[in-house]
Amino acid sequence: MAVLVEDVTAWGVAGIVYAPEPLKPLPSDGEQFTLVAYDDPRLPWTLACREVVALHGCTVVGLDDLAEQTAA
Repeated sequence: MAVLVEDVTAWGVAGIVYAPEPLKPLPSDGEQFTLVAYDDPRLPWTLACREVVALHGCTVVGLDDLAEQTAA
């Protein structure tokens, strides 16, 4: 199984958010990393470890069908 994606949009980052004063990590909601959008005011205080993207227009296809489409 595979997924064809029409549009990929950069959304933000996943990482550890720090408080400016004193400089220490803020508690998260139980997850290892906090999701922070690019327009979020916490972004400059986030130590990012992953980029987060939004996938739009997703279509699930079988691998056999995908091989036929790319061969044509």
